[in-house]
Amino acid sequence: MQQGYVRTTAGDLERERFSPKANFIEGMGIMTFILVTLWGIAYSFGVMEESNGVKKFSEILLTLGALYMLFVAPFLHGETASAWGLGTPRGLWKILKEAAPLKRAVLALILTGLFVGLNTMNIYHWEEVVKFFNLRETGMTAWKQGFPGILGMVAFGSILSLLIITFGIRYDNFLSAFRTAMIVALPLFALILLGAVAQRGSAAFSDFKMGAFLLGIFGYVFWGFVQQLLFSSYLGTRIRKGFGPSTAASNVIALKNRFGFTASAATIGSFATAILLLILLRDGEGNALPGWSVFAFALFFLPLFAVYAWFFALDRKRLLVATLSGSCFGLIHIDSYGLVGVTFLLGIALTYVFMVDANRNLIALGFIHGLLGSSFGTFFSDGKSGALEVDYGVGPWNVDNPTWGVLIFPVLCILFYGAMTCWYTLLHKETTPA
Repeated sequence: MQQGYVRTTAGDLERERFSPKANFIEGMGIMTFILVTLWGIAYSFGVMEESNGVKKFSEILLTLGALYMLFVAPFLHGETASAWGLGTPRGLWKILKEAAPLKRAVLALILTGLFVGLNTMNIYHWEEVVKFFNLRETGMTAWKQGFPGILGMVAFGSILSLLIITFGIRYDNFLSAFRTAMIVALPLFALILLGAVAQRGSAAFSDFKMGAFLLGIFGYVFWGFVQQLLFSSYLGTRIRKGFGPSTAASNVIALKNRFGFTASAATIGSFATAILLLILLRDGEGNALPGWSVFAFALFFLPLFAVYAWFFALDRKRLLVATLSGSCFGLIHIDSYGLVGVTFLLGIALTYVFMVDANRNLIALGFIHGLLGSSFGTFFSDGKSGALEVDYGVGPWNVDNPTWGVLIFPVLCILFYGAMTCWYTLLHKETTPA
């Protein structure tokens, strides 16, 4: 198909071979495929019927889906690496070639430091690297014991470091994207700390170790990079290309009404969520938290709803499209519903900023994921936070007490995405890229 361009939700003109409708239907189709594979096949037959063959079959399907998302889709759609927030060796060489001598020297020094630093982390934490790539059964863990395994370990780390430096980092917009990432991440980080202190006081920091925390950030940056390749880069791109920018006057709330709308929407949303959370946190005997907890929860949620309402007032369509995209990231974490809620909110923020080219940088998004993932794991997991503990085991194979009732929520989500696809297909006429 001939290369063309589409105007995306935030107004950017992006390269694309297919129509907005085709992009949206593909994105919803892939998300539905993931949920059906995980819960309609893997859980229904692999877990409930205890079939190892179905488990392997579902893993093959998911692997094929990931390969399509990462390696086939960008070529079919004619997308560039920068559209996915990635760099290229050619782009890096161009920056080095055109930079002034001092800037070139500084960048070369940074690249060298990154290469050495990544290799050092690879060596010191080799066991975690092998575990992350699921290579423990190959015997690679023993490479750290001495020669000649150390050579293989260094070679593996060097290849991985070069891939990250040349393809993983987009350098032309890193500073602007990183600034946006910190604007998003630091307030949420403060909110996590506030939540931990509000629940447990100074006891929240009783076993805090800065070294482990920083290592967790590094690990989550890398893991977040991989996750966002699938969600922000693939699904976020498909969905934002499915909707052009709004030209309706009703899309923006006038400045004179904006503060009142934000205050009222934030108050209603935070108290409604606090009441719902209070109900959900009842124990098996129906005992609930004290009634005053609803005000503590509402106060905690108030800033989140205020930010959401404010950006809704600025550009309703863009935020709603980001919300739909963020739901994909959240719902992949079923059935850890605390993690679903957290990643849903994070997914909204990530896909919202990712719509603009100046922020489209996966490593920058990885910093958001790294800081928040490490801090949330530190303060709200491992038996530290009582009723607010978040289970990090997700997917059909991590359900503690498998019953057929577990399928209710995933089925509702599948029906929702199906309904969204039908709605879009009926209301949007087919157009081709300009």
